[in-house]
Amino acid sequence: MAATPYETQAIYNLQRYLRQLSRFDPAIPAVDEDGIFGEETRASLSAFQKKYGLPITGTADPETWARLFNEYLASVEAYTRPAPVYLFPRFPTDYSVGRGDENLLVGVIQYLLREITALYGRDASLIPLDGVFGAVTEEAVRDFQTVNRLPPDGRVDRITWNRLAESRIREVNEYGGE
Repeated sequence: MAATPYETQAIYNLQRYLRQLSRFDPAIPAVDEDGIFGEETRASLSAFQKKYGLPITGTADPETWARLFNEYLASVEAYTRPAPVYLFPRFPTDYSVGRGDENLLVGVIQYLLREITALYGRDASLIPLDGVFGAVTEEAVRDFQTVNRLPPDGRVDRITWNRLAESRIREVNEYGGE
């Protein structure tokens, strides 16, 4: 007998929950999200039930379903990356930050420059964290632009900002995050 559309969707959800948990818990085997309640899904569900002290039936009874859903939500919350914060304005499209500007964005640029400068073994403490785009910040931006083969104009436009952000993201990913 074929599953109804509601049953198929429930199986997809069940498999999605088990798959999420299996990413971070080797005791729960990964399953394909195919909407078919086969042996692979039954085995994964049984492993989940065993791990959480539930009766090992290999079926999604109400107690198992509720626990699985709660554990799925907790896993998503625990392992989802933090939401990004977009600081660089989208408009006007030719926006840039340069010498004489004073604001939070300049402080973030200074922070990023410090982090990246330290990676190259240079004295990052020379770059101020005061939110004021002065001569030292401008020179650090020029150095960064030169290393990244950008026009070294000492201003942070969208292209320079994106390279700064990408450099920071690469650093964080390389060392397993923060």
